[in-house]
Amino acid sequence: MQIQRKPYTKEDFAWTQWSASDIAAAVPTILATEVDALEALKRIPADERTFGNTIAALDIVQNDAHTELLKIDLLMNVSPLPEVREAAKEAVETLTKELIEHAYDEEIYSAVKAYAEKKEALGGPEEKLLRDTLRAYRRMGFELSADERATVKACTQEIAGLETTFHKNINDWKDHIVVTQKEIEGLPETYVAGLKRDEAGNYIVTLEYPDLVPFMENAKSATKRQELADKNAQKGGPENLKILADIIALRKKKAVLLGYADYADYRTEERMAKTGATVRAFLEGLREGAQPLVAEELADLVALKRSEVGDPAAELLYYDVTYYARLLQEKCYDLDDQKLKEYFPLEQVKKGMFETYQTILGVAFKRVEGTSLWHEDVELYEVRDGDGALISYFLLDLYPREGKYSHAAAFNIENGHMKGTDGETVYHAPIACMVTNFPKPASGNPSLMSHSEVETFLHEFGHVMHHVLTQADYPSQSGFSAAWDFVEAPSQMLENWAWEYDSLALLAKHYQTGEAMPKELIEKLRRARLHMAGYDVMRQLSFGILDFVVHTESIESPLNEISRGISMQLIGIAPSPKSLQPAGFGHIGGGYDVGYYGYLWSRVYAADMYTRFADGKVLDPKVGQAYRQWILEKGSSMDEIDLVRGFLGRESNKDAFLESIGLKSTQAS
Repeated sequence: MQIQRKPYTKEDFAWTQWSASDIAAAVPTILATEVDALEALKRIPADERTFGNTIAALDIVQNDAHTELLKIDLLMNVSPLPEVREAAKEAVETLTKELIEHAYDEEIYSAVKAYAEKKEALGGPEEKLLRDTLRAYRRMGFELSADERATVKACTQEIAGLETTFHKNINDWKDHIVVTQKEIEGLPETYVAGLKRDEAGNYIVTLEYPDLVPFMENAKSATKRQELADKNAQKGGPENLKILADIIALRKKKAVLLGYADYADYRTEERMAKTGATVRAFLEGLREGAQPLVAEELADLVALKRSEVGDPAAELLYYDVTYYARLLQEKCYDLDDQKLKEYFPLEQVKKGMFETYQTILGVAFKRVEGTSLWHEDVELYEVRDGDGALISYFLLDLYPREGKYSHAAAFNIENGHMKGTDGETVYHAPIACMVTNFPKPASGNPSLMSHSEVETFLHEFGHVMHHVLTQADYPSQSGFSAAWDFVEAPSQMLENWAWEYDSLALLAKHYQTGEAMPKELIEKLRRARLHMAGYDVMRQLSFGILDFVVHTESIESPLNEISRGISMQLIGIAPSPKSLQPAGFGHIGGGYDVGYYGYLWSRVYAADMYTRFADGKVLDPKVGQAYRQWILEKGSSMDEIDLVRGFLGRESNKDAFLESIGLKSTQAS
């Protein structure tokens, strides 16, 4: 039997240029195709049912329909055309509702049960897929009465529609401040040169990351920092607060109907944590460990502000933290962020990142020219193995646009999986897309990245590699379809390459001279690695605890007030009085619900896995190949803890993680 990966053609990417009418026309075709495939599956006689023609076939049928949904969802997030984004939103809502309807087909469930009752001996990925399929049906309510199951289905459909609206409201949210020539003091020249201007010649600073973050870090005008922070804190708007409250209520109702104590227990059942109690203990343990660090760090910032403004009673306010954190870093570590940026022009970072990943993972990336995509800035690449064989594809959409997804993320488009056709076994090549909002290079104004943006680049591209290097046979086990509290670990591990001498030699070269970053500057950078580490952890904890609390406790106050209280309790700095923070908290609106803790949870495994690359092995292909084999290729075809154990050759522990955030193992549980 021959196994191959067929190259995609230009026609395979025609969907990237779908118009609003194309999207509307695609919806009934997608639904009809899935119905036909499900009907064929139902017609198989009971005595002829096998794992392949029932369980594996169902996985592929559902994946094929979901793939089309993912393409349209991506267009909703990246299309430069508002009419396409709106049509995509409507299509996503319709498809999601109807595909849920298809998933509740009683006859398909009966077919799955009929095969399961044969109790055929299975092992490995097949046994796991059957177990996960049966669990999915139980979680859909198939062990409940017909009326209860109908209620669960209705909740699921309503939640999905509300989540789509929630995310689109965030993407569509636009606001800005106007800054005069006097008010740009402290801002880098290259940053100012990249700002748009109004008719009066004033500068326009938007809420897009390339505008927002450098402004909050560098602008001397506290008044303008406050104005920008206030506007950013209202992203999503009051409508999203109501939508989110409705989503949370529906999630709780669904979980209780299914027999769970709360939505946290429902969500964590499929994750490494397994129970809400485990998550609560993890969050509380970290909070207790990090609080002394945060108190010390913020005390230093307060002292610095009082010294800078000449007021011994000055308080540190919500729009001060990043500004004075930068000043303190310069003072304590002699590290100038703007000088550092000069060594991180975007094109060099991309080139160095490609070289790094190609070296350690044994692959090659080649730009595919001549394929029209949704925007001229988008790039398409193919991934080939060391022997030249095609593996997969990925796309890069790096720069901000109006209406585009406003954060950084990797989107899966096609899941890799085995698919038999006419006696041939073909591996369906995966595709992923990396979406970011880095400053766009322009003539005379290169895109100089901050070090944190370099980390983000490495992180999101790590997600891409996790998805496109998969070797999993079944689509639901493919790529980064891992447990949601592990899915960040592979890419978090690769953030370390932003700190190592060997990898920085590839990533960091001066934008004017092309010279490598001096060793003494790298040493300063490395010494500053724990700068504000406690605050960063506590900030992540505040999001994780908010996410956990609203899904496990009775909600009597408005969500923005709950968010304010948690921030005050954990960090001690009052947020903007205008803050609607949960309204712009995209993660809680779907995908990471009772999952935000996963960013910190997965860092435990990321830090531990990185120990294999220590002692000069940062670019070691042997370690990289083991990482590729155990972590990237297997997806969720094995339990995640077994993947980590296989890669490390031992049981995992949290020592490296605690050290990475400035704690000792006795300081946090």
